Amino acid sequence: MAAGFSSLWLVSLLAGTGVLFGGPGDDPPPGVPNPIGPDGKYTPALMFTTKAYHDEAFRLVLQEANRVATELRLPEKLPITEADLVERFINAFGYAHVQKAIGNVTTRNYTYYVSQGNRFSYLEGTHQAKDCRRYQRLYTWPLSRMDTNEAYQLASQCLAALSMDVLALNRDCVLVVEPDNDYVHPPQGKFVPVYYVYWRKRGTETGRVGDVPAGVRVFTPEKALLQLRVEDPKYILRAPLVFTNLHFLLSQTNVPVRPTTTVRP
Repeated sequence: MAAGFSSLWLVSLLAGTGVLFGGPGDDPPPGVPNPIGPDGKYTPALMFTTKAYHDEAFRLVLQEANRVATELRLPEKLPITEADLVERFINAFGYAHVQKAIGNVTTRNYTYYVSQGNRFSYLEGTHQAKDCRRYQRLYTWPLSRMDTNEAYQLASQCLAALSMDVLALNRDCVLVVEPDNDYVHPPQGKFVPVYYVYWRKRGTETGRVGDVPAGVRVFTPEKALLQLRVEDPKYILRAPLVFTNLHFLLSQTNVPVRPTTTVRP
């Protein structure tokens, strides 16, 4: 009934976590094996999928990547087609159903993730380290030129363009804007105008992923977006990806496809 299964080690690991199912409303279509057992733990059906589901999920993720690239006016050749991709990843249906993380596609410039609530949630520049080395070489400035307000404006405009709830982030969280220290390392008394703009949960003091519902990395002189991540789906107002024919895609008339052994966000 389930697809060929090559990730027993993964299911065995997850089975011990006791993660509970989301509720009756999240039941898979009739006839599809449930990735959550009666005891509330993962079953081997976590890796159940079919080729028809995989292909439709890929089409939807690629379509969403085109919407994002258009909304942000990213430096991409549009429309992005399958031939333009250097990598693609679609989670097995069982895993995507539980985690609400469908998959991602990568061009030479960006990776587009649908990883939170079946919605677009992350954008990662594929050559941030290389770009930041160039920025540091050409744009090492005195601290007097630092403009955190410009960085915030650019970051919030990017989020708003993608229908992320900037008003709610500002209301619920503490805004932090600081020069990036992951990719650039200027000498003392200098900075490079690569900024990390993030929203930290009130009452927390660290930058742990779980404490940061959203973060954006920008390079202000070129108004370049390097990274954008929204970790909490309640701040994602854009529509989720919808499968209009899920029962057919997962029916037993479809030939199952063996998933890869790596599960990605």
